[in-house]
Amino acid sequence: SFGGLALGVGLIVDNGIVVLENIIRLREEEGEDLETSALIGTKQVAGAIVASTLTTCVIFLPVVFMQTVSGLLFQELALVVVFALVCSLLVALTLVPMLSSRFLTVQKGMDNKKGKFQKFFLKLETKYSGILEKTLQHKPMVFVVTAVLVVGSFLLVPIIPVELAPQTDADEIDIDLEMADGTNIAVQNLYLKELEDIVRATLPMEDVEYFTTEVRDGRAEVEIAMVPQSERSQSTSDLAAEIRENLTGKVPGADIRVDAQSGLWILRRVFGGGGGEDVQFELRGYDIDKAYEIAQEIKLRVENIPGIVEVRAGRSEGTPEERILFDREKIADLGLSVREVAQVIQTNIGGSRAGSYRIGGDEYPITVRLQPEDRLGTLDIDNISIRTPDGGVIPVSSVIRKESGRGPEDINRINGQRVTNITANLESGIALGEAVESIQAELSDFPLPSGFTIVFGGEYEEQQKAADDFAMSIIMALILIYMVMAGQFERFLDPLVVMFSVPLAMIGVIPALLLTGTTLNIQSLMGMIMLVGIVVNNAIVLVDYINLMRREKNMPVLEAVIEAGRLRLRPILMTTLTTVLGLLPLSFGLGAGAEIQASLARVVIGGLTASTLVTLIFIPVVYITTDQLLEKAKAINWNPFSSTKEVELAN
Repeated sequence: SFGGLALGVGLIVDNGIVVLENIIRLREEEGEDLETSALIGTKQVAGAIVASTLTTCVIFLPVVFMQTVSGLLFQELALVVVFALVCSLLVALTLVPMLSSRFLTVQKGMDNKKGKFQKFFLKLETKYSGILEKTLQHKPMVFVVTAVLVVGSFLLVPIIPVELAPQTDADEIDIDLEMADGTNIAVQNLYLKELEDIVRATLPMEDVEYFTTEVRDGRAEVEIAMVPQSERSQSTSDLAAEIRENLTGKVPGADIRVDAQSGLWILRRVFGGGGGEDVQFELRGYDIDKAYEIAQEIKLRVENIPGIVEVRAGRSEGTPEERILFDREKIADLGLSVREVAQVIQTNIGGSRAGSYRIGGDEYPITVRLQPEDRLGTLDIDNISIRTPDGGVIPVSSVIRKESGRGPEDINRINGQRVTNITANLESGIALGEAVESIQAELSDFPLPSGFTIVFGGEYEEQQKAADDFAMSIIMALILIYMVMAGQFERFLDPLVVMFSVPLAMIGVIPALLLTGTTLNIQSLMGMIMLVGIVVNNAIVLVDYINLMRREKNMPVLEAVIEAGRLRLRPILMTTLTTVLGLLPLSFGLGAGAEIQASLARVVIGGLTASTLVTLIFIPVVYITTDQLLEKAKAINWNPFSSTKEVELAN
């Protein structure tokens, strides 16, 4: 929600700027009194700002219904921005004209004592009118240059790294120490003491707030809380890399993993989404022992990929156990069953359940056991005797065979297939998408036996779901925006002209990502969705005013385009500037966790800046071109883009 407020700071003043600028222009240039200027000025732009506000609001509608992590992240942000924009629209249509009619100090007529800022805009408007007039004489060249810029931007997309969420410094380092199950607690504490000594020698202790340690069977976790990033000279990723290097081979018999928390670490904790590893994939197959062997081979390959560290494959060694294998043929020859032999062994070692006892609605099991001093352990199984149906007594050892080993702690299944998990972490600066592509390339020639498959999960799976969500959201946003504009213009052609401004945003988005070293992630994708609704606002204001010039002043189309461009240049540049400046502090990623919103801000700044500059030239060219095509179509009595009123009159 705070992110929504930060994003809305620059957007909420846009409507007020458009209304106030038009009121001032009428007062200065046409000499209208304050009340008339406020009334007419607001009326002239009311439709445009209502449409532009609605186009910005409707883009968030698909986001609200997302069911993935993206929805969880952006639902509150969307609601905050929408409510802020609706309130700003109400203020722009009511409070701004009322205050302007009473307190505006602008004098009638042209003021010769304009400030430097106003004189600058007057010169800029004159210069822009001249440039626009020349470009309208070279429309094919404008189309070619614009197409080259857009296509060139899309061609740069594959070189941008892809990940689920931007890397953030969470002021925390986690160390996971894993040993064989059954390891004595004293041995665990000894290993943990060695680990802590190495960590304390590696870290600048003035940067450490506290250590917390959790020890359980065969495993220990150390959480190191660091001081805020602004008070440290090194990032947690760099410190984690140093710890990892210093711990390598220093604690024998232990599998150690060091992780600097970043990205969606908060969501992992709140919603339990994964174990915290950067890369997670599954080896699926029915033979669990064969899967373990394959997983070890995959681990050896993945470990050789640069940037991938701390690879773990397969299940842990598990708990020590004694396996009892029955000689079924011999048991049958003696007239016994496997169940009878197993029950005798169970009774002598742990006892057997004889029934249950109910009282007060509760049920308690009844177990028959030997006296503690008579109970046998697994090593004494050979001393157990069993009576055969003919009255003879034989040792159990004659019909069983014992094996010592370790059993799996758990067996995971997905769709009936047993799953062996393989996980790894990434070095700082390595994007998730890049790492997965490297793993897929490394395993492309791996001889995977029949019946086994490799499926990537964890953050990569969530990343793919998010990409599908955002693709659908962009499509839905375009449809909703077109519907809003069709209702505003009451024509089918004008909204298409405005929609040409959407791909122009890519001219600024891709260079902004490349120049700032920003990845494609859910935040930058959300910025692109926002751009779909924001970049059309300038085109809406421009096209609406062109139609106003033609409708109320009966201007020829070329003159109307140039005049509307001149008059709307100032509000377009001012609204763009306020939005960009409002997002500028957010784009720097200053402060703890601020990096998470920086990607979104950079995308909007780059896309909006480029789109505005190109829109001021390209949209007038598109408008003139479509109008000329429409006139030619009318000449042969064919007009699929007629308004509803025109169709009714024709009928």
